[in-house]
Amino acid sequence: MAARDQEFTALLERNRKQIVKAWLQGVVNTYPPKTSEFLTSQKDQFANPIGANLARDLDSIFTQLLQEQSSDALYTAVDGIIRVRAVQDFTPSAAVGCFLQLKNIVRQVVGTQIRDQDLLHELAGFDAKIDQLMLTAFEAFVHCREKIWELKAKEAQHRTKNLLRKKAGVDWTVSDSPDPVT
Repeated sequence: MAARDQEFTALLERNRKQIVKAWLQGVVNTYPPKTSEFLTSQKDQFANPIGANLARDLDSIFTQLLQEQSSDALYTAVDGIIRVRAVQDFTPSAAVGCFLQLKNIVRQVVGTQIRDQDLLHELAGFDAKIDQLMLTAFEAFVHCREKIWELKAKEAQHRTKNLLRKKAGVDWTVSDSPDPVT
């Protein structure tokens, strides 16, 4: 890692707590007011597992972004957040858009220091990592939504099968895999 990259990473690490706290607040603010208030006021992880997991996963994502190469922990943390947002009433852009907030938060918290230390090139590299993070989040979101629709389709098939059995006395079996093409 080049000296300038190390300097930029050290700057972010020194301001980590403030950055992650602001990011968490920004993500929480994407929820309706009452939910947002609950997520920030309830500190018990058992009474508020979504808030606790959100705080943990955002911190983990930030850690991964500070590394030269991210690991599987990045996808795991992103997936933890997206799984919740995919089943809520978020549009796709709103569900994944919370990750973009990090760009503005970094600029708000350490923007002056970045300019003073002439770390704009390193900031651009960090922005590129956030762009990759967005693609990862979108992939996770699509995967979750596909799974939801798959489950809904199976449920509809099972309901139809049960209805046919009950009303017509027909035994209709549903295959979980498509018929092979011959």
